[in-house]
Amino acid sequence: MSRKHKYSLKPIRQNYTYAVDEIAELYGIAPDTVFRWIKNEGLVRILNSKKYFVHSSELLKFLEKRSNKNKKPCGEGEIYCCKCRKPQKPKPGSIISKQNPNKTIQISGKCSVCSTRINSIVSGNKWSKQHPFHTDTNATKKQHNGEHESPRKCQTKEGEQLCLNITR
Repeated sequence: MSRKHKYSLKPIRQNYTYAVDEIAELYGIAPDTVFRWIKNEGLVRILNSKKYFVHSSELLKFLEKRSNKNKKPCGEGEIYCCKCRKPQKPKPGSIISKQNPNKTIQISGKCSVCSTRINSIVSGNKWSKQHPFHTDTNATKKQHNGEHESPRKCQTKEGEQLCLNITR
């Protein structure tokens, strides 16, 4: 079973040439892994030398591409669903927002495709009434269907008495 690793870009020095052993030591991996990256996965080495050397700019590009390979950014009004494995729109009326102590907003709802719970965190700076997940924007307004619970008649036609029943 293979494990996915995240390789930080911070320890990579600018304008530096790395030997395979140095890259392996930098990330705590076997030199064979770095050789596999060079031979099979597209890490570009400096040509015309007996030793395998990799320039820091090539290592940065390779690791960025590797970490972004499976990312699927969410569009406007979408939250990533772990079950569907892609961004989905939440079911209308299922969105709940809660402010955290650190001023971020935690949003949860149900996936419109599989009904799994989906979650997202929004920065407090980006939260406003114009945000697609704001409760004022997503409030579901029940339309009156003409049914009534009291003996009064629900008449919604023009010129007749309007229904005074309160629906929630």
